[in-house]
Amino acid sequence: MKKPLSKAIKTFYGIGDLGFTLMASVELFLFVFFLTDVAKFSLSTVALIGSVTSIVDAILSPFYGAIISGTKPLKWGRNRSWLLIAPPIVVLLYMFQFTKIGPESTAAVIVCLGFILSHIIWNIAWVANVSLIPVLANNPDEGALLASRRATYTAMAGIVFSYTGPPLAIYLGKVTGNQIMGYTLLAGIMALVMLIGYWIVFKITDGYELAGDNEGSSNVPVQKVSFKSMLNSLLQNPPLIVLLIVDFLRNMGLFITTAATAYYFTYVANNMSLLPTYLLLAGIAQTVGSYLAGFLGQKFSSRTSSIFGLVFAGIGLIICKFVGLNLVLFFVFALVANIFLGIVYSVIVSLYSEVSVYAQWKTGEDTSPFVMGLMNLALKAAVISRGTVIPFVLGAAGFVAGTDPTTATLELKNAVINVFVFIPGVLSLVAGLILALGYKLTKEQVIQFQKEINQKLQKIT
Repeated sequence: MKKPLSKAIKTFYGIGDLGFTLMASVELFLFVFFLTDVAKFSLSTVALIGSVTSIVDAILSPFYGAIISGTKPLKWGRNRSWLLIAPPIVVLLYMFQFTKIGPESTAAVIVCLGFILSHIIWNIAWVANVSLIPVLANNPDEGALLASRRATYTAMAGIVFSYTGPPLAIYLGKVTGNQIMGYTLLAGIMALVMLIGYWIVFKITDGYELAGDNEGSSNVPVQKVSFKSMLNSLLQNPPLIVLLIVDFLRNMGLFITTAATAYYFTYVANNMSLLPTYLLLAGIAQTVGSYLAGFLGQKFSSRTSSIFGLVFAGIGLIICKFVGLNLVLFFVFALVANIFLGIVYSVIVSLYSEVSVYAQWKTGEDTSPFVMGLMNLALKAAVISRGTVIPFVLGAAGFVAGTDPTTATLELKNAVINVFVFIPGVLSLVAGLILALGYKLTKEQVIQFQKEINQKLQKIT
């Protein structure tokens, strides 16, 4: 049997995600601004950097989990080893993403290499961290609890960064007398916080994962997993295929609404000063939802909680479409929708944990890192898709870059509202329906599968 979860794990698992989110937020919110307004790359170079990095990142997304599953574990365990060795490399590489060294062409290559190489390493660490959920959890309830803690810390990071990230970059730029260096140091500091967080997770999970050198309480050999087994864990796993479709739709809606937020406060609300307030309140709402998700997942199931969250988030966002011109009502329903989105963000991770248990029961091999790593595939595919939806909808409404916000037509305002809330709301509803109709794996089945896996491992030992 697995060890019971310690109090430290129940409390602090997810602190690595807090650091990771702070680090990733530097890129999410400031990377393009850094390239155009701080480093002052030409727009054509910025477009090239954006295209090269996003395409390469998307192409590599399915392989991170495969790397962990397909290589022989180091002495600290299949997943925990990466939490120890990967973060220091990321700290160094990530800083090069926020530099301008040499002529523009040379500087662009350095930025691209910093982006691509740091992402390869940090994605492996991210997958290793989230793959610990099925390793640590004794049952679906514990999986839901760990997923909830992870999501809560992630949401908290969004709140922290909204009021510390940009000001700190400016402060560091003034202290060093170099604006570019301010962003370089900001990236390094946030990456260092990520390192500390992952090392804390590494410490508190000591003894919970089999070591690669087979030392410890178990004599079960820990070997690399074959590519055939990884492929079977996908092709012979209908719940996983359904989950990937659902997660793609969820992420697509998330990235569309995130990218359209500034358009709403510019062209509909005509008050960009409200944007920080909205982001803060939305972050708090998602934190509340993430915290509640742990209780919902245990009282019902991760499947039921995910369906519940997706459907009601969709309804909330669709209502926002019809009150979009009324700021007070819009804020109310948008924040309610964000609570449900926080629930979904949390519990959907535990669904990946469940399908990884099913995959191990089905194939006889533990491919959890590969299965959990497929979350990246759904996420990266959604990132690419958002770039087509927003320009198409706004273009159909006659949007032209540089339009005076005070002269925005009702047609344009409605188009902005559509991309900000209505389309993401519809995507959320569709995802909820697909999950309800296509995801047949139950909480009771997962418990039984885990019991049978444990019995097989006991026979081996």
